[in-house]
Amino acid sequence: MNWLLQIDTELQRIRPDENPGRTRTTARRIAGIALQQFYHQSSEDFIRLMQTAINDSIFPDNVHSALERLAARLSSDFTSPSINPINDAMIVVEFVKTKTP
Repeated sequence: MNWLLQIDTELQRIRPDENPGRTRTTARRIAGIALQQFYHQSSEDFIRLMQTAINDSIFPDNVHSALERLAARLSSDFTSPSINPINDAMIVVEFVKTKTP
């Protein structure tokens, strides 16, 4: 399946009243799918792919920041560093789209 179609499928699963944890998981999957495409890997370990990308100098600062927020653990009160995880994931997707034929 085309990676952009996979991302579109993930985006269609999001509901306005969705549990924030589920939205965050979906956002991580979206970023992971884009990184699979970028690195030509089939790894399902999206957190590891995000960590690899965080340490990869090819990514601009805004993508690094988005990935750091997505990969970060929840705080002790279960809040995420990412206020809008889907937006963070789409920052990654848009960058990968510019680098993928």
